Amino acid sequence: MLAYKFLRPGAVGPFSGFVWPAGEWVTAGDAPAPCRTGIHGCRVEHLPWWLQDELWLAEFDEPVEDVGRKLVTARARLVSRVDAWNAETARRFGEACARRARDRAALALQRAGADGAAAALRACDTPQRVRELARELDVPETARISVLMASDGARRAITGPTATSAYIAAHAARHDGGPTAMGTERRWQVDWLVGELGLPERAA
Repeated sequence: MLAYKFLRPGAVGPFSGFVWPAGEWVTAGDAPAPCRTGIHGCRVEHLPWWLQDELWLAEFDEPVEDVGRKLVTARARLVSRVDAWNAETARRFGEACARRARDRAALALQRAGADGAAAALRACDTPQRVRELARELDVPETARISVLMASDGARRAITGPTATSAYIAAHAARHDGGPTAMGTERRWQVDWLVGELGLPERAA
């Protein structure tokens, strides 16, 4: 089956340090076990959890274990790199996630009666400006965590890693609307990646 695999620059495994030879079959030394041994990848709907520098389409040999947000097999090969995922795309995705956290914070400020602060935050058009304004605002206690999350999300959009900006946006949604809102936020992230990278929708 086909799966997606994120790697560090040079097709290096982010956890194993293994350098993947493009197109060649690789066999794990031990029986596959999620998060411990084997070769790991994911379906398209779980891409936001595993972001790294390079995204590859890989072929996973059967049997493939589908557990949590990952796929695990004993044998796989890299098929092709998804060139549309690059430093510029990662930057834009991180900034898009930071804007989502910013808007959650603005809504929290509005609910707390700080309409002026909410409007000022929504008007911030860069992560840098979100960071600056968050330090200047007099934030009501009920909106404090949301504004901190927006500031942290903006910082990660600037410095990376991109996965952390996406993580913060998801948890900002959870703080605002519970697990359902968090799930909706993660689906939005998947849809953004699918659209920007030209990937098949919801299929590994």
